[in-house]
Amino acid sequence: MIRIQICLLLSFIFITAETCSGSFNRADVGGRVTSTQVIDSATIIRSKDYLELGVSSGESSVFFLFGIIPVTNPLNMDYALSEAVQKIPGGKSLIKIKYWHETHLFFPVGTISVLKVKGTVIGSPTQAPSEAGKK
Repeated sequence: MIRIQICLLLSFIFITAETCSGSFNRADVGGRVTSTQVIDSATIIRSKDYLELGVSSGESSVFFLFGIIPVTNPLNMDYALSEAVQKIPGGKSLIKIKYWHETHLFFPVGTISVLKVKGTVIGSPTQAPSEAGKK
């Protein structure tokens, strides 16, 4: 019985906080943005023989209850990078990467920390039809 009351109380607090904090659309840049960085590539690229497939983005987030207690998995740069690469078919890695950290406040429930990554997805050049038939 006590568990049900706690769950109802937490649900009420979350719904109230979400209403008070405005829309919760993580696609929008919002919150307090910090630590903007730019790096060349996600992996070591030994050749210039690649195709730029397009720009993509990925993210990783963690929810802190009352701004202190982490409730979900911690921030993970590898997850954000792989999410960005997987969005474009044939993607192998990411170059021209920009990443930043956002903090969204949901008073009084807690905060959400979001690590966002944006860059150009690259892939291998396609094989010529004659080479593909030989294999």
